[in-house]
Amino acid sequence: MDILNWIYLKTAGLIRSTANNADTDLIAVGANVGPIQRGDSYQTYAMTLKDLSLAGDVANTAYYSLDYGVDGPAINVTTQKGIVEITNFTGSLPAPSFAGALYFVINNPEITYGNADNIYVQLTPYYKPFGDDNFIPYIIASGALSGQETKIYNASPQPAGTNQGGGLLYIYYELYQIN
Repeated sequence: MDILNWIYLKTAGLIRSTANNADTDLIAVGANVGPIQRGDSYQTYAMTLKDLSLAGDVANTAYYSLDYGVDGPAINVTTQKGIVEITNFTGSLPAPSFAGALYFVINNPEITYGNADNIYVQLTPYYKPFGDDNFIPYIIASGALSGQETKIYNASPQPAGTNQGGGLLYIYYELYQIN
C-alpha cells in the first residue's frame, strides 16, 4: 500500500484498535512480488482478520522429531508452539507408578531462560501404545534454566510389558516469553 493510502486512512480517522467483525473486516498486507511499474517491489492485497490470524498461527506452529537414544534429551525448536515426537526412548523409560522420571528439554533460542516466572508453558502429551505397552506418560514442567526443562513420568501402576515404550509419544507445547 503506498503512502497516500495510509495518509487518507489517518486523516479520515479510519485507523482503529479494535475490529468490527473478524469474518468481514479486511487487513491490508503487502507482499514482495519483485519490481513492478513504479520500482516498488511490494504489492498490496487484503485478507480478513480471521484469515490473517489463522495464517499467523499456522506459520508459528511446527512439527519436530527427537530420537532420544541418539540425540539425547534436548531439542531445539524455532516456533512458539508445535508438536515434538519422541522416539527410541525404550531403554530410558521411567519406572511405573511415578518411581522415576525421564528428563526432556525444549529449547527455543528466542526465549531468555533463567526466570521461570517470565515463561508461559503448556505441555500436553498424547501416547498411542503398542501391543502390551503399559506406559502412561505424565508430564511436568520442572524448570527453565537451560531451556524448558520437563520430566516425563510413567503414571501406570502396571509392570512394564514386552513392548514398553514402543508406542508413539507426541508432546504438544506452547512456549512464550512474558516481558
